[in-house]
Amino acid sequence: MRLHARGHLCPVCLRTAHQGVCAGHGPWKAHQLLTGGDRRRSERERWQPFEPQAHACPRCLGSVAESRAGFECLDQGHGHDPHGPFRVDELLAPTAQRESAAVRHRLARRCQARRREPVSLAFALPDAARSVRVLASASVIAATLAYLVK
Repeated sequence: MRLHARGHLCPVCLRTAHQGVCAGHGPWKAHQLLTGGDRRRSERERWQPFEPQAHACPRCLGSVAESRAGFECLDQGHGHDPHGPFRVDELLAPTAQRESAAVRHRLARRCQARRREPVSLAFALPDAARSVRVLASASVIAATLAYLVK
């Protein structure tokens, strides 16, 4: 039997599920809850536009396929922490997938905004020769006005 990482986040709203129970979405089994690695992976992905499937992995919203043990996630990027096996009633339906994708999209946008480098303001100075001409012209105009005032 494989050891799974211990999840602690609700697969729909990504909030902490104390003892496997989310305040908004009810109880979850330990292998359905998201881990910190699942959350970081969600931050790097693009979630909009999102097309829900008939059933999806509760941890990554990926496609699932039936195996002897149940439904397993088809995404191979989970390393030593595979997603599944899940029973049919443990998979996310389209409505929960849409809600989860919206939350993950907001999370990804927030993290991307934090990572974005600050914008540096650079002012381009005008050409020195042009500046001298403008300054000379202004002084000629000022001298002319001073002469006319006298």
